[in-house]
Amino acid sequence: MLRFALPLLAVAIFANPACAQEGNYTGSGEGELSAKIKHIDNDVFAISLDTIVPMESDMPGCAGSVEGEAILDETGGNLFVENEDYEPGSDSPMLGEQYCEVKLSFDEDGFLNIEEQTGCLTYHGAACGFTGQLLNENAVN
Repeated sequence: MLRFALPLLAVAIFANPACAQEGNYTGSGEGELSAKIKHIDNDVFAISLDTIVPMESDMPGCAGSVEGEAILDETGGNLFVENEDYEPGSDSPMLGEQYCEVKLSFDEDGFLNIEEQTGCLTYHGAACGFTGQLLNENAVN
């Protein structure tokens, strides 16, 4: 019976490689970062990103989060979240971008690299951001 189960398990794992990216990730960048990636359907994933820089004696802290859905493949993808405060034609870094864009990429060493592209200042303070390197909490070292 085991002889038949192993090939079926291998087919199930390799038939949907995108699900291997699902999980909770933690790491650092400008502060402490975390990401939750949950498979929704086919290549669509729900993504939640959090950043925090703890307050120090004379420096204010910073925190923020953003969530949305993105299309991911085995190498990654881009998260686009509409900026609710967007004002067309504004020169303000908080109001002038229609979307918060964050690039997500998975490397061969098992890391999730996230890089804030544009328009995310409304989702976090000026002293932190969504750029850094994270590792799946369930990864085996």
